Amino acid sequence: MDSKKLPSEHADGDERIVPAVLPINLDKGLLNRSFYDLEQAFEGQAGLDELVANLAEKTECFRQILLGSDKPLTEADLGTLIERMFTVRRKIWPVVQEIGPAALGEAMRTLLNGHGSLLQRMSRFEESLPAQGKAQRCLRDMSAEVLHFVHPERYPLMTRWVWDQQTTSGAVREFIKGGDYLTDFPFGESPEMFEGLRQWMREGLAELGVYRDLAYMIDIILAYQYSQYVRAMAEGFLRSDFGGQTDFMEQMRKILGAEVQRRMGGSRIRKDTVH
Repeated sequence: MDSKKLPSEHADGDERIVPAVLPINLDKGLLNRSFYDLEQAFEGQAGLDELVANLAEKTECFRQILLGSDKPLTEADLGTLIERMFTVRRKIWPVVQEIGPAALGEAMRTLLNGHGSLLQRMSRFEESLPAQGKAQRCLRDMSAEVLHFVHPERYPLMTRWVWDQQTTSGAVREFIKGGDYLTDFPFGESPEMFEGLRQWMREGLAELGVYRDLAYMIDIILAYQYSQYVRAMAEGFLRSDFGGQTDFMEQMRKILGAEVQRRMGGSRIRKDTVH
């Protein structure tokens, strides 16, 4: 089945993404191992519950800023949002300075509530912002963060670290047995593919008896898998993005934008980047 031909559907006024049939078989054994590794690393369900709570708090923050009021967003509002977007916060601030926080905030709200299909809204969001270079490439991640963390049950997490077809890299690859040796990854980047991935993970977790907080648990497992990829690449270019960290739990929190405190204090946003 071609995921590009599957439309987003609406039920009771809420957008629903029809999951695509994945074009490559993923290994549930690797999913199971990831879950058990996480339980051990976080010393049981209580430790995972704390991380789930951090992600739920992130959702509440996003909703309060983007849905809780019709007032234009301020620079402080955008700073609060962007602080929690790991792949965005080092690159996007020049766009904020160029168009102003109110315009960017309006673009985010239109992404969430505007007319047209999900793909149309995502495309319009990226096309409406005057970003170039690295800032332009992170717009997909910004739209993915806004959609997912405002409506975590409705939209899967579609960031590049989950899957980037251009570089054939991301957490998805870590669920493929022998993935290090494969060269053809026909996943694409459609919302239906990401929802298909999420359905596959949801079904696998149900077999393990995991039914609560599935939207966030799936995010956590994806972040764990990506952290393993980062660790494997630790001597390469990815190391600089994580400041030379080796603690994969800290890496996971950073990827998810769920850090409770920054190690050295201060803002995580890089404001001196020129695009």
